[in-house]
Parts: sequence; structure tokens; C-alpha cells
Amino acid sequence: MMHSFFYKTSSRSSFCATLLTVGGLGIATLVLTATAATQDANLPQETVKDGYAIHQSIDLGGNIVDYSGSGAMYDTLVNQQSGPRVLTQSLEMNAVGKKARYPLFDSLMTTSTGYGGGPINFTTLSMSKGKIYNFDGIFRRDRQYFDYNLLGNPLVPPGVTSNGYTFPQVKDYPHYFNTVRRMLDTNLTLFPLSKLTFRAGYSNDIMQGPTGSSVHFGTEALLLQNWRNSTDSWTAAVDWKPLAETRLTFEEYVVHYKGNTNWELGGLNLQLADGTPVSLGFDNITAPTGTVAQGTPATKSGIILPLTSPPTANSTANGYLQYSRYAPTRTLFPTEEFLFQSSSIKNVQMNGRIRYTGASMKMPNYREYFNGLESRTHSRAITTTGHSEAERVNVSADYGITWQMSKRINLSDQFDFWYFRQPADSYQSAVEQTGSNMLVAPGAPEAPAITAAHAFLGQKTVTNTATAVWEAASWASVSVGYRYTSRTIDRSMTAATDALPNGTAYTLPIHENAGLFGVDLLPTPKWKINGTVEIASADNAYTQISPRQLQHYNFHTTYKPKDWATISAAFNDRERRNNVTNVKHQEHSRSLSLGASLMPNVHYGLDLNYAYTDVFSKTTLCYDVVPAPPGATTAPTACGTNVYLGNGYYDAPTEYGSIGIILAPTEKIRTSLGYRMSAVNGTQEFLNPRQVPGSLQSQYQSPYAEIALTVVRGWSMKADWNYYSYGEGSPIGPTAPRSFRGNLYTLGMHHQF
Repeated sequence: MMHSFFYKTSSRSSFCATLLTVGGLGIATLVLTATAATQDANLPQETVKDGYAIHQSIDLGGNIVDYSGSGAMYDTLVNQQSGPRVLTQSLEMNAVGKKARYPLFDSLMTTSTGYGGGPINFTTLSMSKGKIYNFDGIFRRDRQYFDYNLLGNPLVPPGVTSNGYTFPQVKDYPHYFNTVRRMLDTNLTLFPLSKLTFRAGYSNDIMQGPTGSSVHFGTEALLLQNWRNSTDSWTAAVDWKPLAETRLTFEEYVVHYKGNTNWELGGLNLQLADGTPVSLGFDNITAPTGTVAQGTPATKSGIILPLTSPPTANSTANGYLQYSRYAPTRTLFPTEEFLFQSSSIKNVQMNGRIRYTGASMKMPNYREYFNGLESRTHSRAITTTGHSEAERVNVSADYGITWQMSKRINLSDQFDFWYFRQPADSYQSAVEQTGSNMLVAPGAPEAPAITAAHAFLGQKTVTNTATAVWEAASWASVSVGYRYTSRTIDRSMTAATDALPNGTAYTLPIHENAGLFGVDLLPTPKWKINGTVEIASADNAYTQISPRQLQHYNFHTTYKPKDWATISAAFNDRERRNNVTNVKHQEHSRSLSLGASLMPNVHYGLDLNYAYTDVFSKTTLCYDVVPAPPGATTAPTACGTNVYLGNGYYDAPTEYGSIGIILAPTEKIRTSLGYRMSAVNGTQEFLNPRQVPGSLQSQYQSPYAEIALTVVRGWSMKADWNYYSYGEGSPIGPTAPRSFRGNLYTLGMHHQF
């Protein structure tokens, strides 16, 4: 059911806040409950063959899509296209008695969905054989498309001309994302019920496909980024249960990552006087004028012959003839882990873990090549090569103990230790060839500019949390706790040009104290309330947005007046501050949710959800932009010259609401319908005068309806309708429109046998 499991993503926090619809899961649960209950009477007789009870089902059908508006945004949020589909498929086999024909398994279950062209499809397989083994596997394939055109856009205004030539606008997202991710996960457990159990697993994750990127050499160039990254993970483990309530575990994890992404120039839309293809790129700070650092005003135009095809560019302007970059990376993370759990001692429960990782990371062959002109520095061509490697040694240990001191009081303590150190070495050689005209070959290579560095980053964190829980009454318990954290960060670097503040290494200690309070109430057997409060304070911060003060409030309540009715509410508020001079960082993340699920019987039900979230942040910052936004305040000289002072204000209050109705008047007819909506009315500090609110002021809505009709026992027809509408309550800016409306019809035939 498309409406029940739709999930939306983006790379802007306001965009995520606008489009994430968590309440849909409640609708899905309600729909599936009603569907299962009404289908039981229509199931065919159980098939028993070769000693197995067999249940199978398949849903075949397809999508019919009709939408208008922005195709890029439709694909970003929905990405469902017309065509046939294997909507779902399932097979379940369970051994009956002792006459199973196939000795390899007693039970087997497999499901599949989405095949035939859907953006998300997967297959699961589970098998087991009594006390001998359990096996679970899943394969997933996701197509992720993203083209929100305000993100990373140079925002070139329309009609920007140079000598009669109008520069093309970047109307779509220059950093678009169109990748396929294939994921395989397998897990095997041998002798799951014995005192000695063996486990093994393998996972493979491959992400590949075209994406967009950019680079700056005098002007901004659009790049084609060929994405190809993969991760292989192996797991081996042994579980030993020497006592009934004690378990010892040793696990070995090995993770190997390969990054083979490369970059190349995205396009050459102009030519030089001799016909050589060239790009003048785009400038995301000022409108592209094509001016150069030297020459008379008549020769500073970016285009000298606008009527040729393609137009002829000025060979002394900033431009690109060629660009490529290749940076293969390899990482190997082997990890050993020992765990134990025990409750063999009366009134005492313990658990602990020790983990060690010795990782190696390498980039054996970095190569970057630029051929064009950066007029300010007279760089005609630059070839950069190099390599780097690093190690990461990670040691962590955890130990927790709970003592049931009396019938109503228990004490617990949790100790956590984490220490990592990461030395790294890098070598880079840049060979520059100068020039001032792209019609002339680059000059002779200059002596290589060598940069070699050794860097080190280390961090040690020790945390101890002590908690006491008092069961004041059968309906109320209270907990109080104290947490102390000590964190030390070490960083150093040695190189010809030290990039660290003041050219020196540093050690930064941070100490944090926190008070914890919790309450669990059961005023009646049908009403439950629980909540926690955390208040913390630190004496230092590593970054501007790291908090020195933190308050976290979390409350939840559930009320079941009837077995078929559930009403719930939750409130969460996280406040963070770093109120030191020249920082003044403030942020909060608040959410309130209300929900009700009513299912009096299998014939009808109602699901209601409402949620409100507010993500807010503000931090003093210095920025440089041309032209400056209206009312810009000049920053103190400590920030530099021609720099302005801002506060990075961002606020994204978002509301979400949904209603779902289930109607099943007879055993043969099942229907559901509903409506979902999310809307955000946010604001932020605009440092670019051409920027518009975009998704910060937007609304997304999706009504839906479904009907399923049982024709005969085991056969039914299904039809789904989903409507998607996205719009923004602000100007679109110098980009393509982003609003769209679309209808998605899914037709299918369901067969159970």
C-alpha cells in the first residue's frame, strides 16, 4: 500500500522537517490489522505437501502515474512511475509432524516486493532447522533521486549578459543525486539453543550512479561526479552459556570500504576563437561577468562573439578547458569484542563489553588536473598528485551493574570508557604552469610545490552514571541519578605550513556534570505516564555549537479506556546553550505529538495523529558575501576586512496531521481512506540577497484511498489511489518552479493459496 509506507528525504533540515511523515506508520498498522482480520475467513484451505504446511500469496499489478509541475521534485519525493509491478509475494512452509521430505529445513519464509520498476524493492529469506541452525537474509535495492534546486545553486539571476550574450541559469540542482544502492545482509546461527552457539554474517553495500558537484578555479564549474563506493562486512561470533543466566560472547567484525568516486568537467558550452570547447563556469558570489584581472575594458567581456554557434568566449577570462579528479580510498576496520551478561548472583545483574579496533585508511593515488585559466593568479594549468594514509586505534569498555537492594529500591552504576587515537601522514605535489591566455599553450612546468604533513587526533572519554530507583507505591516509581563525563581532545600537526590555530598543537579538557530524574506512574491499570529530565553543564566546548549547558525533558503517556482504543501523547524538548563571548549559541529541538487509534471491531476503525516540531538555532558568525545583504552589519576587525557580522538565525516550526479510516462492511469488501499533511512556516538569516525561503515555507499533502474486493476464496482485487501535492508560499527565486501535483493509481490482483 503506497500510502502506508511512503518516506521522504532531503539534505536540508527544514526540508526534512517539512516532509517527514512519521504518523503514516500508525495508519499502516491500522490498515494491516483490519485487512488481516477480514481476510481470515476468505483464506483457502491449508495445503499440506511432502510433510509441510504451505501458505503462498502473490500480488500482481501496476502503477498508473499522472502528474504536473516539477518533474524533478516529483522524483525527489515520490519517484513512482507507470508500469507493471510485482507488488508483493510470499511463501511460508512449516514442517508438520516428522514426515518433512526436505531435511535441510523445518520452516522457510520468503517475501518480495517492489520488483518491476519500483524505486525500492527487497527480498527476505528465513530458514531454520530445529536446534541446528537459523538463517536470515535480506536483499534491498533503493533508487535515490534528489534534485531540490535551491540547494547549492549559484542563484544566477535571469538575463545576466556580457557583450550581448546571456549566461545560462542553473535552474536545477547542480549537486543532483541519482544513485542506486544495493544491500545484502545475511546471518547464520548454529546450535541456537545449546550452551555453545556459533554465529556468522556477511553484508555488502554498493552505492553507484551519477551525481553532480562543483569546483572553483577563478569561477565555479559544474562537475559530473561518478559515484562508486562499496562496503563489505564480515562477522564471526561465539556465544557460551556456562550457567543458565550467564552468557559470554566473543565477536570479530571486519569492515572493508572501497571509494572509487571520480570527478570530471560537466560540460563545455562555449568555444574559443580557434574552436576549442570551453566553459566560463558560474560564480555563486557575484553575477558572472567574465571580467579578467588585466586588459582594457573592451577586452574584459566574457563573450567576444555572441552570434557564433556556440558563442565565442574571451580567452583571457576565467575558464575551463579540462578538469578531472580521482581520489580512490581504502579502509579496513577489524574489531574484536568481548561481552558478558549475568544474573546468576541473587539480586544482581551485570553486563560488560571490551572492544578494540585497529584500522588502516589509505588514499594511495590522488590526482587532480586543471587546464584553463585562473586570471587572478595567472594559473594556466595545475597538476596535483599525492597520497595519504592514517591509522585509527580505538579502545572502549563498558560495565554496568544493578543491585536490587530491597523490594522497593535498586541501585545501578554504568561505567563507559572510550579512547581513540588517529595518526595520519599526507604528501601532496602541485605543479603549476602559468599563462594569461587560453589560446596559448601553458608555460613550462614550475618546480613542484610540496606539502607534507603529519597529523594526530586523539580523544579520551570516561563517563560514569549512578542511578537509584525507588518504587514508592505499586503505581509510582521515582529515579534520580548523577552522570560525570571527562573528555580530553589532543590534536597536533607538523608541516611547513601549520593549519592549526596559532601554529601550535593543543590539548582540550572538557568536564561535564549532569543530574537525572525520572518518574513512572500508573494512576489506573489503563493509564501510564513516564518522564525523564536531564540537566547538564560543561566547563568547555570543542566547537561553537557544542553545548556548555543542556536541558532535556521527555514525557510520554498512554491511555487505553477500552481494549480497542489507545490514546497517546508525547513531549520532547532539548535545549542547548554556549553563552560565551562572540559565540552566544542557542538552539532547541521541541516536539509534541498526539495520537488516537480506535478499532472497535473488524468492520471499522479510525486513526488520528498530530505532531508539532520546532528546530531553532542561533550563533554569532562572520561571513563574506558580495553583494552584501540589506542592513548588513560590519564585523569586528578580528573577523577580517570586508566581513560582516551575522547570527545564523534558523527556525523551522512544522506541523503534521493525519487521519485514517478503515471500513470493512462485509468479509468481501475492505476500504480505507485518509489524509496526511505537513507544513512548515520557518525563517532564517539570509546571507545571500538572492536566496528565497523555499522549503522553509512550504506545504506537502497526500490524501489516499484503497479498496479490496474478494472475488472468490483466495482471490481478491485491489485498487489504491494516492495524491501528492507540494507547494511553497514564497517566490521560487532564479530557478525552475518546484511545486507539483500528482496522482498515483495502483491496481492489483491478490491470490492466496
